[in-house]
Amino acid sequence: MFVPVPLAVALLLGLLVADSAHGDPADLPSVGGPLVGASVSGVALTLELSTTTAGLPQLSPDTVPEPPEVVDEGRSEAAERAQARQEAVDDLLAIFRRIDGLREVEVTLEDRILELSGTALNQEDRARAAQLAEGVPGIVWVDNRITVETDLRRRLAPVVDRLGEKADRALRFIPSLLVGLILIGGSFLLALYAGRWVFPVRKGEPGPFHRNLLRQALRGVIGLTGILLALELMDATALVGAVLGAAGVFGIAVGFAFRDIVENYLSGVLLSLRQPFSPSDHVELSGHEGRIVRLTGRETVLMTLDGNHVRVPNAMVFKSVMTNFSRNPRRRFVVTVGIAPDASIRPALEAGRNALQELSGVLAVPAVSARVQSLGDSTVELRFSGWVDQTEADFQKVRSEALRVVKERFEADGIETPPPEYGIRLLGGSALQPQGPASPAAEGPPEGPSPSPSRTVDRPEEVPADISPDKTIEEEIARELSESDEEDLLQR
Repeated sequence: MFVPVPLAVALLLGLLVADSAHGDPADLPSVGGPLVGASVSGVALTLELSTTTAGLPQLSPDTVPEPPEVVDEGRSEAAERAQARQEAVDDLLAIFRRIDGLREVEVTLEDRILELSGTALNQEDRARAAQLAEGVPGIVWVDNRITVETDLRRRLAPVVDRLGEKADRALRFIPSLLVGLILIGGSFLLALYAGRWVFPVRKGEPGPFHRNLLRQALRGVIGLTGILLALELMDATALVGAVLGAAGVFGIAVGFAFRDIVENYLSGVLLSLRQPFSPSDHVELSGHEGRIVRLTGRETVLMTLDGNHVRVPNAMVFKSVMTNFSRNPRRRFVVTVGIAPDASIRPALEAGRNALQELSGVLAVPAVSARVQSLGDSTVELRFSGWVDQTEADFQKVRSEALRVVKERFEADGIETPPPEYGIRLLGGSALQPQGPASPAAEGPPEGPSPSPSRTVDRPEEVPADISPDKTIEEEIARELSESDEEDLLQR
């Protein structure tokens, strides 16, 4: 047991005192005063130390605490960074082991320099390994010593493995593909059946184009539903987003490239909804006059009165001013006739009005009108108008007959319709008389008695004029419709 030095000295002094106590007390003074005093002091010190240390625990060499260890913080942080770099290198190596072309690559870290060695399948894998190694923290440089593999068998091995995996996935995908194709085919058959029977279009029924739009919309909804179900079954719904994105970009490109075509198609849809004209209507649009043959998705087909085809773009038809001569079956014709300036106007108006009222094909209501159009130097223009029902009589034929009967009535009543005459006035002289076939000064007085204004001219009995509607163009249109299978958006 360990005893402190002062305690040992005290014990030694105590032993000396004890040895002297066994001798003769008379001999004590002979020891000498100083020694005896020292002995007594030693005993007292021994007793005091004993009393002081009596309450303290006795310590053994095993229980004595060791001094605290001093830790170098800088060295500890460096060790942690080195450990983090090593862990990053281990992770990088684990990544290389999962990449087919980098499984033979080895990674060595020394003094913050990362060295890559081994072989890669191609140059792309070699560059990829260097790119991954540059992401390791704390690296100052990457020494890329990877070589590209030249052994054909080793280069083909990953390709064969990938092909085998794809073939295996394809075999497992075949049942889903077959079920998806069955769903798509069934949806298209259902769409065809629904479009044909749910919205039947009967011949002569109004609104075939509207029903056709509904039928196409129904078919599209059913077909699209089948496609979406098939894609969901085949786990290919991501393809829908790609297709829609590509369709949006493609739609923008098509819109710019085929702007006129799209505009004509949309105009055709609007014209089919509005129906501003019907088949065989006599119209004038964009400077072209004729009868409507058909309305297609891009253009309106006309047949001129000469039997020629005119195709007018729907956008031009939709934006231009159009005159439809057939929408109102009653149409007014106008006849302008000139009489001599010195002729009486009122009898001429009455004669022309009576002639038109008696003409077959001219309607009694509205009544025939007659008025003075203008007063000229050599003629007075009279204007006669009447109405024709185009379903019962041809407009052009009635107008032609109106010109004929007015002229003959004027001739019968002695109303002159002279040709134009012009007078010339000479400067410094008198005016010259008009010369012409109707000038009395040029021909002199007529021989014999002059005819009476009321004299009638005997004419042979006339055959009634043909004023029936001309169906030639309508027959040509019907023949073309029967021979052509081009689309038609008009209601028939």
